[in-house]
Amino acid sequence: METGSTKKRLLLLSAVLLIGGLGLTSCGDDSAYQAPSTGDSETASAAPEQEAEPAAPTGLDGEPLPDNWPAEFLVPNGTVVLVQNIGNAGYSILIEGVDSDQAKSLIGDMVSSGMTEISGITDMGSGEWVAMVGNAEHQASYAYAGGGAGEPNVSISLTPAA
Repeated sequence: METGSTKKRLLLLSAVLLIGGLGLTSCGDDSAYQAPSTGDSETASAAPEQEAEPAAPTGLDGEPLPDNWPAEFLVPNGTVVLVQNIGNAGYSILIEGVDSDQAKSLIGDMVSSGMTEISGITDMGSGEWVAMVGNAEHQASYAYAGGGAGEPNVSISLTPAA
């Protein structure tokens, strides 16, 4: 059953990448993402013997987002189960336990804040959808799926703008 779920996620991610005209050049290794030990300007002032917690949106747990994740690309509440480097300065993240309506509202929030809606929320059937937003530096595709065993999830692929 898990193999079907994984295959479905990969197919959906491939569709999103094709819709956006993105080229996936490198997936990096399959090991879990380990955040670099250096922090941003807020955490850099922490005492060396203290480890600063990475900043995370409210309601987000699991794996930490990369230190250089652009704050303007919103992440829905849930558990980050995968963070992987893709291409040049890009990331793919998977968040489980996501509410579809909350994730859709983030797309609207990003567009309202000035981001470009590259492709609006597109219904893929069976309650699944994809959307793409961007700015001058990055673009991100968001793909919502019901997930295996009823676990809803969102896959976000963030890449440098072309």
